[in-house]
Amino acid sequence: MNAAIDVRGVLAAISAPTLLIHRRNDARVDPDASRFLAKKIPNARLVEVPGRDHPIWTGDVDRVVDLIEEFLTGERAVAEAERVLAALLVTRIYDTARLGDRMWSQRSQRFQETWRLLVGRHGGRTAGMQSEMMMSRFDGPARAIRCAAALRGAAQDIGVASAQGVHVGVIQMRGPPAGLTVRVATQLAAHARRGDILASRLVADLATGSGLHFTDAGRIALEDLDGPLALVLATSEQHLEPAGRLKSKAGGPAALTARESEVSLIAAGKSNAAIAAELRLSEHTVKRHVANILLKLDLPSRAAAAAFSVRHAGPDGP
Repeated sequence: MNAAIDVRGVLAAISAPTLLIHRRNDARVDPDASRFLAKKIPNARLVEVPGRDHPIWTGDVDRVVDLIEEFLTGERAVAEAERVLAALLVTRIYDTARLGDRMWSQRSQRFQETWRLLVGRHGGRTAGMQSEMMMSRFDGPARAIRCAAALRGAAQDIGVASAQGVHVGVIQMRGPPAGLTVRVATQLAAHARRGDILASRLVADLATGSGLHFTDAGRIALEDLDGPLALVLATSEQHLEPAGRLKSKAGGPAALTARESEVSLIAAGKSNAAIAAELRLSEHTVKRHVANILLKLDLPSRAAAAAFSVRHAGPDGP
């Protein structure tokens, strides 16, 4: 219908201020059409911008909107800050179990979908993906760490190994991720071990008061930095006992409450979120139960707690 409309006969009668914007390599309409309009409409202004997209809501939208704003207000649009301080999270997944290509592809695809969902849920933005390395940015380190913890649990549920790095620094708002902050976060993810959330000390300093917990992880020398970078590991509460504290004697099944026994039986291979959904509890409550279980039974992991509960389960359950 638009293509059937012929307005050539009324162009000279247009008296309203007119701005024409056309992308030079428009895939739908030849730029000569707008050049013709500019000649026939009195005092019309034509601006040709780079690109091949025809709809104004695709391609370099910012450039088009800036031109419209300037035309309507008479003032040039104020450019947004190109560089901002942000927390960058790099998540790496890898095939430690030597899965077959098909199974690995399926699990990798599933994790990527979960990654996009969890990043958005924690107030972040996906910033790029290359192979099994996924990058996201957040407006604060606490959100980045909490998202990393959720991704770690999701990776465990899906059956892939994960390692993550977090760093805070200045990044470019536009274009593909690049710069010192990106390189540092990427190297931290590459240096992290299976299940680790490895961060720079700056992340822990800026997250003070957030309720998150960190332990010292030494220092690492990176090519882009003048000196060694201090590192921390994001930890859960059950790992916060002082190194010099004497361990109490491990308790038996009677040491656990009924709810703790229920949590321990299903804890292996499941994230706090998965356990919370199954038992209809909050993630915080599940986290507290897991910490109590490991402390009471003097066990190193969820899997060990689940195995303990199975071994000591009676005919009617634990």
